[in-house]
Amino acid sequence: MKVQDVLAKQFAVMYATATLNLEGFTQEQSLVQPGPEGNCANWILGHMVNVHNGVMKLAGEAPVWENEQLAQAGWNPITDPSRAIEWNSLRERFLGSRERCVDAVRKMSDAAMADTVPDPFGGNTTRGELLSRLSYHQAYHVGQLGVVRRIAGLEGKVKGPGQSK
Repeated sequence: MKVQDVLAKQFAVMYATATLNLEGFTQEQSLVQPGPEGNCANWILGHMVNVHNGVMKLAGEAPVWENEQLAQAGWNPITDPSRAIEWNSLRERFLGSRERCVDAVRKMSDAAMADTVPDPFGGNTTRGELLSRLSYHQAYHVGQLGVVRRIAGLEGKVKGPGQSK
């Protein structure tokens, strides 16, 4: 199996899990804080869209969503509703990028995967290695969305084998 296929599958699973974890959230619920140092779903998804804009660029695709509201998902948590990102647009833009992302990663050439690209944390790396780290990053935050969904009073959506859906 090619690296492109593995990464495409990882991104597809991330999107599938995100779809479940984002189901039913309202703007108000997206702002529920999971503790004094935790980030709300609004910040988490905004951060994910910011990162995913970079994923799409690496894959040769147009960004998920370029919007000045995304600046709210920098390093500081969103704790004030006036700083919140419009939830429905954020969710729809992110989930709507699934096919473009998965297809673009799957279709990348071996040469493109081996290209040297700047590493956001310093130095250089290969495009394939950076995409691998970013798929992990996104999956990590999708897990956070699952925890925050329960804190916001919503039922958990990711079930184990044999559990009812």
